[in-house]
Amino acid sequence: MFLCLVRIESMHCKFCSFSADQDGLVRHHQLCHKRRHQWPCVYSDCVCVFRTQGALKSHLSRNHRKSAPIAQQSFTFRCECCDFQQICSQIDFLKHLGNHLKIQETIQCPFLGCEFKTNTYSTFSSHKSRKHKQYTVKDFRTVIQPVSAEAGIADESIASTSLQDSSFEFEEDRVDHLDFEQVEHKVASLFLSMQTDLHVTRSAIQKIVEEIRDLFICSKFLAFRSVAEVLKKNNISTENNLVEDIIDSVFTSSPLVTGTSVKGCLSTDYRRTGYFKKNFKLIEPVEYLYRQGSTNSFVYVPLPLMLQNLLRCPDFLGALVFRHEHLAGVYRSFQDGQYFRQRRDSTDEGVEISLALYIDEFEVANPLGTSRNIHKIVAVYWVILNLPATFKAGLTSIQLGALGNSRDVKEFGYERFLEPLIKDLKVIEDNGIHVEALRRSVGVKIFCVCADNLGAHSLAGFQESFIVDKFCRFCLISHSEIGTPRPRDFLLRTVDQHDKFVDELKQNPTLKSVNGVKRECVLSQHLTSFHPVTGFPPDILHDFFEGVIPVELALCLSDLISKGFFTLDKLNYFIRSFPYKHSDKVNKPKVVRKAAIKNGSIGGNGHENWALLRLLPLMVGGCVAENDPSWEILMDLKEIVQIVVSDKFTEETLSYLSFKLKDHHLLLRDTFPNFPFKPKHHFILHYPHLIRCFGPLVDLWTMRFESKHSVFKRIAHDLHNTKNLELSLGTKHQQFMAYYLDGQSLFQSNLYIEKVSTVQIGSLNSSQKSAVSRKYPYNNTVCLTSKVQLYGTEYAEGMVVSAGQCYGQPEFFMIVSIIVNSDKVSFLSKKLTAWYFEHYRSFQVQYSDYSEVVIVEIDNLNHYYPLAVYSVGGKLWVTPRTYLC
Repeated sequence: MFLCLVRIESMHCKFCSFSADQDGLVRHHQLCHKRRHQWPCVYSDCVCVFRTQGALKSHLSRNHRKSAPIAQQSFTFRCECCDFQQICSQIDFLKHLGNHLKIQETIQCPFLGCEFKTNTYSTFSSHKSRKHKQYTVKDFRTVIQPVSAEAGIADESIASTSLQDSSFEFEEDRVDHLDFEQVEHKVASLFLSMQTDLHVTRSAIQKIVEEIRDLFICSKFLAFRSVAEVLKKNNISTENNLVEDIIDSVFTSSPLVTGTSVKGCLSTDYRRTGYFKKNFKLIEPVEYLYRQGSTNSFVYVPLPLMLQNLLRCPDFLGALVFRHEHLAGVYRSFQDGQYFRQRRDSTDEGVEISLALYIDEFEVANPLGTSRNIHKIVAVYWVILNLPATFKAGLTSIQLGALGNSRDVKEFGYERFLEPLIKDLKVIEDNGIHVEALRRSVGVKIFCVCADNLGAHSLAGFQESFIVDKFCRFCLISHSEIGTPRPRDFLLRTVDQHDKFVDELKQNPTLKSVNGVKRECVLSQHLTSFHPVTGFPPDILHDFFEGVIPVELALCLSDLISKGFFTLDKLNYFIRSFPYKHSDKVNKPKVVRKAAIKNGSIGGNGHENWALLRLLPLMVGGCVAENDPSWEILMDLKEIVQIVVSDKFTEETLSYLSFKLKDHHLLLRDTFPNFPFKPKHHFILHYPHLIRCFGPLVDLWTMRFESKHSVFKRIAHDLHNTKNLELSLGTKHQQFMAYYLDGQSLFQSNLYIEKVSTVQIGSLNSSQKSAVSRKYPYNNTVCLTSKVQLYGTEYAEGMVVSAGQCYGQPEFFMIVSIIVNSDKVSFLSKKLTAWYFEHYRSFQVQYSDYSEVVIVEIDNLNHYYPLAVYSVGGKLWVTPRTYLC
């Protein structure tokens, strides 16, 4: 009876009407619903998502064993420690007892005649393994009633059957919905993945294809012998020709065999490339010559075609935000900025796609070797700003526009290099782009160009030297006025004023520049919606993390060392020995070199400098006297950075930022009167105004764009060939995008969970039970996990999140466990008592076993990023990354 129940049992796919057994659904998901690096559990009531097929199968083996649905209907178990009493399997009941042990509650062994008691999980597991290794349901004293035979189990031996038995498959149901072309496409996708995502060279792939071909030839001889033996065993006599025909029919029905055969569509690199062009969403780069007869060239990926490909993806189109609810005095998006709202009011556009361009140079060869600057490339990327920040940061959301050799761009100019891009932008600016799913055309405009200061000035037409008199692209300050004793608001540049400067240059060709403007911007020359005054936002990465911060750290640390608060060796000891946690481990700062301090900058990349400034109070704050001017400069800078990298601003916050910037400027001048202020010290004074214009600047910084360079550097490393490098890089990248566009979604899963436990609410301790019962009053169980990844951010037990305020200060909560309800995540947390310490610009926190337990929702967090608790001097400290008030 039991085996019959298992045999007819089937499961339904979450996403379509297909049904099969567990193994059948795994393969069905792989062929029809698998997303890139995403393996959702096939059970409809399970929210787990995995990165590999192996992890999914391990999860199914541990948590969804095939006989579990029947075993769960077998007996009713009761718990002697709580009000748990329900029909479940033996394994599920033992897991329930394990939940009591995890919170160190004492339980008595549930087997008959055993008086053993413990409150330790490992001790109970060891006892059960030694004393009760062989057991059946009758050995439990906590069983209340057996289920009748009609429920599916008739005797004790069946109830204790191994959960690995009775494996039946439904081959017909599994493959009926597939055809030859689908499987062939899957094989081609494998080769495309090897070529792009896994960076396997073309020659290596060809070798693999040839080896596969040889293996199938050998396999045919083995298959012939096996079939002949089976026929002979069943007393079926037949000619060898018939057996050969059967084997040939079986092998030729496999797309892997036919595709890799000598004349197959995937047998050579040329044929595979042709298949990719025909059957994948591949937009190839176009090579352009700078002028006729020249060998100098660049590549351009047609932006309208790539944009249409993206908009054909339902998930991508569904993620776009065309209408953003604007709240007066609040800046949460570029759509809240003055520049976007002024343009929208003037054009009265209904639905509009806003693009951000990015331009930068990078070196694909070893910058310290013989190829220095020979293979330096100018790259143009673009991204759709209408995407939420959680999706916009993904490398697959950042698209390639153009690639060209840096020396050629300098020789022939931006106008020639960007000519095909500008022509396409002009067309879609005038006519929009047709979106099939919306059955209408949508306006497309360039909102801004992200770049470092040198790249922005070069493309915008400003002076590229920052020692000239009019060096600022935001105002008309003179170089001699940098670091004036009383910072003031300088005359900001305007559109009309800039146009007059350009007219003066055109009328008088002998002029090299007019008030810092030396030529017309090539983008504004052809695009009516773009202007250099309103189209080039500042970059936090280069202004702060690779500009002001390393300079001021070197200046102030040198002064603190000279005062005897600590030595350079002691500082470096603290940097090396600090107990970094979570993401701080990845961004661990390097030690400070003596030569770097003498040179006036500690160097390092932006992430390392950010981590050092943020964690410095916990490292050496206790060694420094309060109100020391150099220390106050660093702590004010730390607070300013926390505000600048925030993703939400109010007018009050911006006013406070403006005050802190000017106060920091004055303190730096008073403390170090001989310190030569850098142009970036002036640029950051404009940040409050620029946030009002562009929205949160962290959405427009170049950090994620620079991460895109790593894709091309990896491709160049694997090519081992620099001939026509730009075309090779562009082709590889577009194949990479075609592979991802071929999946069910361009984005990775919002939520990754690898292990979830279903826990009886009654088994929780009293404070946790009270909090969960208030949240879910009609539930008997709750799904808990210790770690999740949400939109690329990892949350785990022991981390701290901030939500709400109390008397103007943020409140903090330590995660005890994570609740998963469908695809929603909330945190079962203990409320922490927090005090703000001005000297550390950090919060001291304290908690106890009697702290209030509450459920914190993701939507109520002051900022999405979790924080680490560090123990310093016997006290617990939390130092925020962003402004939390």
